[in-house]
Amino acid sequence: MGRYTSLREALREISSSPEAVLLQSGGADWSAPDLLSTLPDRKLELRVHFMPGFYIAAVSESGCLGEVLFRIKKKSS
Repeated sequence: MGRYTSLREALREISSSPEAVLLQSGGADWSAPDLLSTLPDRKLELRVHFMPGFYIAAVSESGCLGEVLFRIKKKSS
């Protein structure tokens, strides 16, 4: 089930998972560890709704779901 968290915590959870996934946004794919090491702290502290296996979406200050930041897809072998 999905939950509210920070982008940093969502990426850490994905990084520690044994399942190999990519995060897709804007036609490009990234690994969670790459995003953790390259995104600025301000972005990593962003409040998100994390639905494992599906998406990471922004959450507004009023608690409403916003745009999907990353779609989660299984990594091809």
